[in-house]
Amino acid sequence: MEYSSDFKKNHETAFLAEEYEHLEKEKESARATALDDPDLAEMAEEDVARLSVRQKEILFEIERIVKREEEEAERPKAVVLEFRAGAGGNEATLFAKDLRDMYQHYAEHKGWRVRRIDDLTLEIAGSDAYEALRWETGVHRVQRIPITEKSGRIHTSTASVAAMPIRAKSTVVINPTDIEMEFSRSGGAGGQNVNKVETAVRLIHIPTGIDVRSSSERSQQSNREKALQILTAKIEQLAEEE
Repeated sequence: MEYSSDFKKNHETAFLAEEYEHLEKEKESARATALDDPDLAEMAEEDVARLSVRQKEILFEIERIVKREEEEAERPKAVVLEFRAGAGGNEATLFAKDLRDMYQHYAEHKGWRVRRIDDLTLEIAGSDAYEALRWETGVHRVQRIPITEKSGRIHTSTASVAAMPIRAKSTVVINPTDIEMEFSRSGGAGGQNVNKVETAVRLIHIPTGIDVRSSSERSQQSNREKALQILTAKIEQLAEEE
């Protein structure tokens, strides 16, 4: 890595950049001394060599910091959690909603921003949200007496969780002609507009059959963008699994 004055603009590397430039001035002074007094030339050369070693160490530190920042910038800052009911009928759906609520409360406790994309899909945003939740994909199983069970029998139900990163830069390209789009009324909270206008958006990726619906935003355009974002995340995950 070569030195750049831009390093002074980054608060993480500014102090190292200042030290580097200070050492450069000391090297210039040592070289000038060698020219003015040949008797001190050998000592000046040793000083220049010592200062150069320190400059290399500084550049190594700067490179490490810059690389870490680049990795952090590329790291997903949001994750989509999708909950699916498995075996168990209505009780499995209730279990999936219980899991959704549990993860939502956990995310809120961590101070992350949580939004419901649809009834069983959460978007959780935070600098460390994806790192903390990326391994949550899997199947959960519960044995309990459902609240709708009058005879007191224990039921076994399953529900799955899928964790998908929302990346700043997508690794896949989606052909617009491969997407089928449907619109409907959102219903629920969000003002009169969402109940009177078809603001909810459903996207179907024809080649894979992946189906995404977004109804959390107030406008059709915003829901379309959100649905496309989640659709992209699902296709990326599918590509990684293959």
